[in-house]
Amino acid sequence: MRFHKGVTRWLAAGAGAALAVTALAACSGSTGSGSIGGVAPATLTEPTQPITITYAGAAYDAKQIQPVLDAFHKEHPKITVKYEAVPFDDFNSVLAARLTSSADAIDVFDVDMPRTSAYAARGWLTDLTKTFPDLKSAVDPGSLKAATVDGKLVTMPYQTSTNIMYYNKALLSAAGISAPSAAPDARQTWEQLTDDAKKAKAAGAQYGLVFDQIDRYYQLQPLAESAGGGAGGKGAGNLTPDVTNAGWQKAFTWYGSLFADGLSPRGVAVADTPNLFAAGKVAYYVGGPWWGTQFVGEKGLDFGVAPFPAFAGGTAATPTGGWSLGLNPKATTEKANAAALFMKFMGIDNGGYAQYLSALAVPPSNLQGSAKFYGSDTFKDPRFAGVVDLMKSELAHTATLRLQTVGYVEFEDIMTKTFDDIINGTDAKTALASASSQLDDAWAKYRK
Repeated sequence: MRFHKGVTRWLAAGAGAALAVTALAACSGSTGSGSIGGVAPATLTEPTQPITITYAGAAYDAKQIQPVLDAFHKEHPKITVKYEAVPFDDFNSVLAARLTSSADAIDVFDVDMPRTSAYAARGWLTDLTKTFPDLKSAVDPGSLKAATVDGKLVTMPYQTSTNIMYYNKALLSAAGISAPSAAPDARQTWEQLTDDAKKAKAAGAQYGLVFDQIDRYYQLQPLAESAGGGAGGKGAGNLTPDVTNAGWQKAFTWYGSLFADGLSPRGVAVADTPNLFAAGKVAYYVGGPWWGTQFVGEKGLDFGVAPFPAFAGGTAATPTGGWSLGLNPKATTEKANAAALFMKFMGIDNGGYAQYLSALAVPPSNLQGSAKFYGSDTFKDPRFAGVVDLMKSELAHTATLRLQTVGYVEFEDIMTKTFDDIINGTDAKTALASASSQLDDAWAKYRK
């Protein structure tokens, strides 16, 4: 089975492509406001002369974003947005080159939310605080927090995300397991779920419990958070590794056991995990709502949804984050004004960009615009009963941002490899100790 191109682009963004080492080495070790490259105009005005701005994006391809650009051009006829879609694997190296160039510069660009601090430390972002002083009333709290560095707004959030747990009703019924509730206050524990996953496997399920993004920090961070381990970094700038504490060891000893016991599959790529659930092979599948269209399309798949579980005695934590827009601090006054008008259109005006797209894989950050996402025909399918209230609750109460640090890129890369080691049988304590050592070395340049 194949899934929508927009979903694959979003997933790749969530995982993120590695930044070029040379670009990283040039980063400042500070995440302070002094690193922010410039200040946007406090008052925006409609241009009186035609002006063209360049927008480099990775969240959508040119065809997908065109309806948004058409609507913007109609409302702001003096401004032309030249959109350049950039492949994920090249995006950060393209930014490194284009944001330091005067001959081939970009004016506005996509920012993967966990990289906001890293971009600010490079001087790639502009202070938008006075330009958009009332953003708190327009966007969800998690997105606003991700757009802020040292109390200054440095990006315009336009897209966020959350996760839910799907379950196969037929596989649970065969094992004599009661279907879980979609109510947030009926959240299951990972311990309880493990026992039920074993029962389901014994009763015929090929796999008991599978994670959508099987080796990615985006989805696995909440395990450590729920176990009391935190995001993985601490101290000044979150540049002291913190992945060997009791919470991290508990979370990933448990995670490793899923694969050792055959409840989760080894050797399966992230892109293939939803196909396992769609084919009726998985009892419990923890993943994003973006797979809803695929699952609803399987007429013989009888499923339900429930909250993302938590460890017994731990806190509820769920993945979140998406894309924001950044403004090049080197843009001229005229282009900065035009770019800020476009950012306002994407993130604020009339609910933001979402109203112009035919389908949405994830919720918009804009609170008004999110109504279109929640009103999707997919979520009206009876198998999705309770999902809208659940997603709204998770975004409001349990959404957990990824580690905010200038060293995030190295962190994500090292942790992905660490999770792969744990999946393949390395003892969690040993794997996490190795990760801590690698992080300490990788982050040394930022602490100077």
